[in-house]
Amino acid sequence: MIYESGFENLSRLARFQSILFDMTDTISRHRKKIDELDAQILDLIEQRVDEAINIRHLKIMQKIPLFTPAREQELINRLVNKSAGHLPAEVIKDIWMTIIKGGKRIGDTQ
Repeated sequence: MIYESGFENLSRLARFQSILFDMTDTISRHRKKIDELDAQILDLIEQRVDEAINIRHLKIMQKIPLFTPAREQELINRLVNKSAGHLPAEVIKDIWMTIIKGGKRIGDTQ
């Protein structure tokens, strides 16, 4: 008997190991999907920053103010509505404000 690990017999231990393997295999598949999504998100953020830099250059050439708080608020509102409660509004705001701030920081170095 294998009392020290909480199993009275080997068949019960084997069943537990099988369940544990299935769980870790499922977790691994989900982690792989998350890794793929993270790569896609990074690509999209990079594309977004590139577009924001293009707009920044056009605004500078046309002497238009760089900062448009109303546009940022419209963006946040649109995304909150699109999420339809799936993600809390504060989470969406935090994510996009971080993306926007990062884009501004990169734009300042261009």
